[in-house]
Amino acid sequence: MIQIVKEKPIKSSTSVEGILVQVTGGQWYGLTRFQAPRNPWMGRAAKSTTTGRMDFGSGNETFQKSFSGKPDWEDIKTILMNVLNGAEPVIDKLTY
Repeated sequence: MIQIVKEKPIKSSTSVEGILVQVTGGQWYGLTRFQAPRNPWMGRAAKSTTTGRMDFGSGNETFQKSFSGKPDWEDIKTILMNVLNGAEPVIDKLTY
């Protein structure tokens, strides 16, 4: 069973908030939450480097889920753990 070993904040100059988590086995994941214009709150995760560089282009997200309100970090971490332990990932799209 995969678990979170370590976490640290990501510094951002944008409205996107984020944290880095390291899971069993040493892989780092970046977790972000944001609200794009005319969209609900979104929480997402993707593989990351130890400095927080993530590649969200072309569907590399581990998951991306919409929320009715600002999601709590514990909710996003729970979804990540479920996906890494075998649950089907949710990929909600933004409305442009």
